[in-house]
Amino acid sequence: MAKYYRSTFIRLITSFIVLLFLSLLPAATAHADGSFPILGVLHAGNAPEALAVDTQTHLLYIAYENPGLLVAFDPISGTVRWRTPLPDSATDVQVDSVSHHVFASAVSYSKHRSNLYVLDGTNGKIVAILYSGNGDNSIALDTHLHIAYAVSIDQNIIYKYTFLSGWQNGPISIQSSHFSSGKNPAAIGVNSRLGRLYIADDTTNQVTVINENNGHTLATIPVAAFPISPLRVDEATGRVYVVGSMGQELDVIDGNTNRVFARVPVSPYPEGIAFNTATGQIYVADEGNQANNNNSDSGTTITVIDGRSFTVIGTLAVGPGPDGVEADPALHRVYVAIEDSNTVEEIADSTNLPLTSLNTSLQIVKAHETVSLLQRAMILTLIIMILTIVGSTLGALLPRWRVRETPRTPPMSASSHSEPHSLPQ
Repeated sequence: MAKYYRSTFIRLITSFIVLLFLSLLPAATAHADGSFPILGVLHAGNAPEALAVDTQTHLLYIAYENPGLLVAFDPISGTVRWRTPLPDSATDVQVDSVSHHVFASAVSYSKHRSNLYVLDGTNGKIVAILYSGNGDNSIALDTHLHIAYAVSIDQNIIYKYTFLSGWQNGPISIQSSHFSSGKNPAAIGVNSRLGRLYIADDTTNQVTVINENNGHTLATIPVAAFPISPLRVDEATGRVYVVGSMGQELDVIDGNTNRVFARVPVSPYPEGIAFNTATGQIYVADEGNQANNNNSDSGTTITVIDGRSFTVIGTLAVGPGPDGVEADPALHRVYVAIEDSNTVEEIADSTNLPLTSLNTSLQIVKAHETVSLLQRAMILTLIIMILTIVGSTLGALLPRWRVRETPRTPPMSASSHSEPHSLPQ
């Protein structure tokens, strides 16, 4: 009996170890191979971060992190128009498609300061340098009021640059100011038509809505955990798109009611987003967990969402570490910055993309949790099996122990069977 239980226990332990090993094996990943829908791949710098498209000239502006570099790419001719070096790391880029001015944020780690650079989008010439605190700052533009905003993440303040002249052309005159908002502002967006400023706080997980004219707070809107830059605003519909990295969710805010009306689950640790597409599709970069700079933890896909129903259509494999995403609806193109491979991919904005479909949208959201949950389940199962074996063993041995402890002859049996003695006469 003891040999039987011992061999059973060994078999269970061996099975558990094999299952645990199989669950820890990395999943196979696909990489872009240059075929449809990939129209082209650009190698122009290291670690592309943010993208911006001039919808009039169709130039694509790329901010590179290592080293800091701003590149203007012409997708029509397939050539790089110009390259402008920036300090250590360029973290964000925006463009005004009317004035064709490009706004780029870059940080100098040695000097512990960040600057907002204003460039001529046609030739890359820097026309203004504005101090913007420190950190990986994000940018927003109010093209109606001619105001640029930069979030200083390390200082927890927002810098405001009001162009008194020179927004369109001519000599530039700028009035600078700053204000505080929330505990840790991380992303910013503007609806210049409504005159509203949206500031996402990654500590309180809220978006604060501010009236640009008087600075009054109009609303605070709870969103998914750790909202990050970029925060996109669709001025045509008033919708605000907020990517919650830790919450693994795209939240869509109705700018007229200041309420979240759609919460779309996406892949782990998303970042970049493009919504202004010819197909009405929304593209979210699934950058993955890069907290330890471990490329094996990087995502390899972009999530494609129906912009009308806000349901996940599927995912498209693009390569390791997709980050910034931008679209040119006139050219039916989507651009994705693939940070870990130092490339920018040009993708066809098509409804016929070869997507990996999902049985449910939660499958892709919870994919990174499946292994952990499986391991916990197996450990719990092992504990239950061990307790079951111990219980069964005790149940089998207990009757034997009872028999051994019970004497065959009662203690008083000797006196009860002794021969009687007669008293002397």
